Amino acid sequence: MHLETRRPMDNMSYAWSSPQEDEFALLALGAPSPYEALLIPSLMLDPRSLLDVRARPHGEQDCWKESLLYFQRILTVQQDKPMVFKSPPHGFRLPLLPSLFPQARYVIIERNPYEVFSSNLRLWRTLIDMYGLKSCSSEDIETFVLAAYILHEEAVAEGMGKLPLRSVAKVRYEDLVANPIQEMERLYDELDLGGFDAVRRGLEQHLEGVSKHARNHFWISATQKDRVDSAWGDIIRDKKYRWDEQYVNLQ
Repeated sequence: MHLETRRPMDNMSYAWSSPQEDEFALLALGAPSPYEALLIPSLMLDPRSLLDVRARPHGEQDCWKESLLYFQRILTVQQDKPMVFKSPPHGFRLPLLPSLFPQARYVIIERNPYEVFSSNLRLWRTLIDMYGLKSCSSEDIETFVLAAYILHEEAVAEGMGKLPLRSVAKVRYEDLVANPIQEMERLYDELDLGGFDAVRRGLEQHLEGVSKHARNHFWISATQKDRVDSAWGDIIRDKKYRWDEQYVNLQ
């Protein structure tokens, strides 16, 4: 039976056969994970301890490594092909991943920070309301999201400094949405993956299936925008992004 539903945060369709974030599997295996805060939102009050596994006790760090390696092994035995992991928390772990997977390739997806802020507010608010064992104020979520983005950018910069050439590439979310085939072909080339022609048709079929999906439109307050500008202004300028009312508006 092929049951399909919609994700609560972005209305994207998914089913049991759809690719999922491996973070949920790691969480189920008992690994320390930022998604613990979906159940216990008070953990968000200490962003570094929640997001950076290096800030955890050594026993929890070992548990995370062992769980990730175990999960990778059982998938490899089951699927007999290279695995693609797509989980936002891995960005915070980029300084650690090359020592565990020295031959891996990495793709960093960047997105307009104002959209990142708005999207993360909706994501955390939605999932905490659904699964949280306690309530959490909107201000606490905002403060966490603002801190998390800075920690993420620091970790990505540190991790990229440890990676050899042609093992990491960047792509803008906006470019990927506008020209998915061209951007994927570029990534295959930059990462020396080869064989893009073999996956082109499958990618085209997938794009046909999601062609009617509409991106989220967000609304934030002027005060929230001021907080983003204050906390992330240097990052926004360095990335050459700007306020864009196409998908984020002031309410």
